[in-house]
Parts: sequence; structure tokens; C-alpha cells
Amino acid sequence: MPQHTLFYRFGVALFIGLLVGLQREYSYDEEDKPGQKTFAGIRTFTLMGLLGCTAAFLADLFDSPWVFVGVIIPFTVLIAVSYYVSAKRGEMGLTTEIAALLIFLTGGLSFWDEMALAVALGVITTALLSFKGELHRFVERINREDVLATLKFAIITAIVLPVLPNQSFWPAPFDVLNPYKIWLMVVLISGISFLGYVLVKVVGSNRGV
Repeated sequence: MPQHTLFYRFGVALFIGLLVGLQREYSYDEEDKPGQKTFAGIRTFTLMGLLGCTAAFLADLFDSPWVFVGVIIPFTVLIAVSYYVSAKRGEMGLTTEIAALLIFLTGGLSFWDEMALAVALGVITTALLSFKGELHRFVERINREDVLATLKFAIITAIVLPVLPNQSFWPAPFDVLNPYKIWLMVVLISGISFLGYVLVKVVGSNRGV
């Protein structure tokens, strides 16, 4: 593998870890919890990303996926011990520990040239960590009807649509009637309606453009 490719992949792993670590540092400073120590900050998350990338590099070097497994298992045990110690102190959150495991995995994905997936996971992780307060406030506004509406949309999108045949069974001129494409239109219309429903819940019914 060319050196510039190797440095690029390690650079992506470093950047993702740096991004999440920066968010954790900022979030912890913002919460200002006296007497409590953070599980991991900007340096630790950056090293976790590099560790995952290094583990994948060694697995490729020795042509054995067991090298990566041999690194991730003790890493996961270390995270579990950290959570146990935090729980003993009354800190029951598991968010940072899960984020740490994800950053390790994004390091491996970066080396295996799955850049889009690695960066997407890093950005989504950072966003979920950043919008903690907003997500909690959003959940507080949800009632049983909202859950049922979400469930209905999930059923027509993730269950019904994939099982429909993507071909026509009727003779001309009705051969343009494709069950999959017809239901896809139903999903699109339902999606627009569902998005509007969510926006009303988020910003309120009295706001508009």
C-alpha cells in the first residue's frame, strides 16, 4: 500500500476521533459536574480512532482478522470496566462508552477504505451527542399517537415496500402499473405528511415560513 494512502486512512481515523472527542470535552465543560471525571476527552477519543485503525492495519499486515478481534475484545472489556466503575459512583450513562466503541470501529473502517461509512458514523455520533438536550425535550412532547404514527410509517416503508415485486403483471396498456412503484409513491406522500407532522411537533403549529 502506498504511504500516502496509509497516511490518508490514518488521518481520517484521527479526524473522526478528534471530532467526537472535541464534542465530549465541550459537552462536559458545559454540564460542569464538580467532583466527576469524564471517561474520555479529545485526546482519548483521538487515540481510540488511531487504535482501531492500527488494529485493522496489523490485521491486514498479518493477513488475519483475529488480530483485530484480539484488540477489540480487551478494548471492550476496558470500556465495560469503566462503565462499572462509573455506575458504582452513581453515573449511569452509557453514551460515552458506546461512542468510544464506535470510534474504535470507525478507525478500522477508515483503514479498510470504508470512508463514507466511517465519516457518516462519526458525524451521526457527534450529532447525537451534541443534541442531547433537544432530543430529550423532543421525547417529552411525544405521546401514544405519535408512536403509532411512526410505527405505521415504518411498516409501509420497511416491511411492505421491500416485499412488493418490482414488475408489472398486467397486459398492455396496464403494464405500466408496477406494485413496487405504486407503493413507492404511497411512501413518498406518506413521508412528506410524516415530515410535516414531525416539524409541527418540533417547532409548534403556530410557526411558519
